[in-house]
Amino acid sequence: MRLCLIPLKTEPRNPALNLQQVRKRLNEARAFQPDLVCLPECALTGYLWEEKDLATFAEPIPGETVQRMANLARSDRIHLCFGMIESAAEGFYNTALLLNPNGEILLKHRKVNEQPPYRSGAEVGSAKTELGRIGILICGDLFHAESMAKIAPNLDLLLVPMSRGFADISPDPQRWMNEERQAYLVAVKKVGRTAAIVNALENLPEEGAFGGAMVVSASGELLAESPHGTDELLLIDLRF
Repeated sequence: MRLCLIPLKTEPRNPALNLQQVRKRLNEARAFQPDLVCLPECALTGYLWEEKDLATFAEPIPGETVQRMANLARSDRIHLCFGMIESAAEGFYNTALLLNPNGEILLKHRKVNEQPPYRSGAEVGSAKTELGRIGILICGDLFHAESMAKIAPNLDLLLVPMSRGFADISPDPQRWMNEERQAYLVAVKKVGRTAAIVNALENLPEEGAFGGAMVVSASGELLAESPHGTDELLLIDLRF
């Protein structure tokens, strides 16, 4: 498969602008003919944690955002993974979806390692696709023993959409190289599955998501990387 990770430049609480950005970046990616595109956690809203924001921006699944993203998957004939804030009868979830080229939902993952006012998901599923068997974890799930233990043993690729930032200074290239980067390699090695990690990029005065993307082999080897602090596309051909 040809995999494309997009460290989307996201403006919190501005889904209309972020959707425009998604369309722009997919137009860029189209020239490379990707089979699978993965966007970050909470891609159209930014990662929000105040209950009033969740009540404003959360949507049901299926719903308007899912329909718009399904239209994009169909028009580009791609598998498309993206994160969103889900509204359900019992509350709010930090959720990621995998759509097929027909715009159909193949997989829904609700973040397990999450904090209130979100509810926590309970399952870690996978989907058999023409590209291989694909699973999803969201951000901190990658470091969560309960989530890791539920990953399917026959998984070919693990998608990890994120919206991760550092306190005070973010991006922080020195901290990334000295601490954080290695932590992801170790975590993926523990999981034992090839993983594609993509982070949002936010221009915020504090704790903004720091962008970048990486693909790591099941043995913890870095296969490809989009630089920390950037929204550069990351493209890689994978064979399973």
